[in-house]
Amino acid sequence: MKIGYARVSTREQNLNMQIEALKAAGCEKIFSEKLSGRIGSRPELDACLSFIRQGDTLIVYKLDRLGRSLRNILMLLDGFRDKGIHFVSLQDNISTEGATGQLITNVLGAFAQFERDLIVERTQEGRRIAKEKGVKFGRKATINKNNVAKQKSCIKLYQTGTSIRQIQKILHIGSTGTVYRILRRNGIELKSKQDEQRENKTSINKQ
Repeated sequence: MKIGYARVSTREQNLNMQIEALKAAGCEKIFSEKLSGRIGSRPELDACLSFIRQGDTLIVYKLDRLGRSLRNILMLLDGFRDKGIHFVSLQDNISTEGATGQLITNVLGAFAQFERDLIVERTQEGRRIAKEKGVKFGRKATINKNNVAKQKSCIKLYQTGTSIRQIQKILHIGSTGTVYRILRRNGIELKSKQDEQRENKTSINKQ
């Protein structure tokens, strides 16, 4: 059975030309709708895909009436092949029947892969250029009133001689590395490790 699918992007456009061409091609049933290809859900296309059966032929006026992108069209064509459904695009002279049809499908698949590779390449190049310009990726650190207060306490404790490890415990900071980062970020001159160890021993002896 030959089944047709026709689509125009806006309600102002006319479906008659496509429908007449599909009838001339021998379509016994035609699904049609006035809907942009960019819209995810297309009820008449969904109904068409549910109706069509193995051995049937789906006919469209032009290839772009079927899908929003080459990748989307290839996914549909793969589904047709798996279900034993033939596909014909009248204006593009495309038919998936026979060896020539398989060759056309493979060529379209190669172009779809090329399109995907280009998108990845452009994205990576864009990120590289942005990084060279100093753009930082990832989630921005959130600073709330509690964080600011904790940072001030951290600086004050350090300036009064409290060791890094003690500051971590007193303020319940995740790690000593975080304490170091807070101090460096605020321009605090850090003591050497030897001085830190000496102060830690003195603090322990006093306890």
